[in-house]
Amino acid sequence: MLSKKITDGTEFVVFDMEWNQPLPGKAYPFDVSKLTGEIIEIGALKYVYDNGELIYKDSFSADIAPVEYTKLHYHVKKVTHKKNSDLANGSSFKSAYTTFRSFCGDAILVGWGSSDPSMLKMNLSFFDMDSKLNMFFLDLQPIFSLFAGLQGTQRSVEAAVDFYSIEKNEFFHSATADAHYTGAVFEAIFKHNKPSEVISAISSSSIDPDIPSDFSFVGPECLDSAAAFVSAEGFMSNCPLCNSVLKVKIPSFRIRKSQYALLECREHGELFARTRVKKNKAGNYYSASILRFATQNDYWLVASKKEEYDKYGEKGKPAEPVNEEATDSV
Repeated sequence: MLSKKITDGTEFVVFDMEWNQPLPGKAYPFDVSKLTGEIIEIGALKYVYDNGELIYKDSFSADIAPVEYTKLHYHVKKVTHKKNSDLANGSSFKSAYTTFRSFCGDAILVGWGSSDPSMLKMNLSFFDMDSKLNMFFLDLQPIFSLFAGLQGTQRSVEAAVDFYSIEKNEFFHSATADAHYTGAVFEAIFKHNKPSEVISAISSSSIDPDIPSDFSFVGPECLDSAAAFVSAEGFMSNCPLCNSVLKVKIPSFRIRKSQYALLECREHGELFARTRVKKNKAGNYYSASILRFATQNDYWLVASKKEEYDKYGEKGKPAEPVNEEATDSV
């Protein structure tokens, strides 16, 4: 299974990172697509789950001196409030990561958004280190949206802090401060909801960032949309990791120009499936499909689309009528 079972004693490391970016127009002696950001700060808090409670254990903070992007990108400088002189005061990335990895142990990494693990792996690869994290990862943002009744929307850490009336006594957009705020939101989610429901949500949403989780398929040209949808059926029938036949949890249904389904691999877990049919410049149809291991956003999306389909059919919910009086008054 790609998800992680949560039991008493399970540890979580809530972390955040800041990274510098290449300066626009500057030539570098390497392919910048291999290092789109160089990590300059890591902040983290460690928690342990015990008998329905999330208990704080320890903290970690490290400033890192970049070796490639040694001058702050204007956007990074504006957001983080750092100065160029600050970049010389950190340790090496290898030293900071080695200490951080030891701090984590076998904990589940928790972050706000899904970009930090991929950026961390990119830096490890670029600096010739083992890019496998060997830890599960949980994106807390959709978990917050689920329990705040805001499914289908993305909220910033600051919005979540405001939602739970958490005191703001540090600037946002430093790794240490954002890890602190994310940890406070994580604690609040446990305090304001049934622990069993929170555990169920995070258990099904944790992923292994060392294993691919998103897969895509572009079908051949077809004369009509029906044939284009059919062309994607083979892509949706087998697990992309082990090739076993997928079990259907929610049968495929078409609403507007998209087709949705929820599938399951016995070994690797549930997958969200979506196919969209598009037209190319020649006027022919083709399918563009994705399979990904499902998290809370995907469960909500397929469930909400299925509810809309059951109520309104393939055409979906009718568009809201235009208020002519309001239009005339503009």
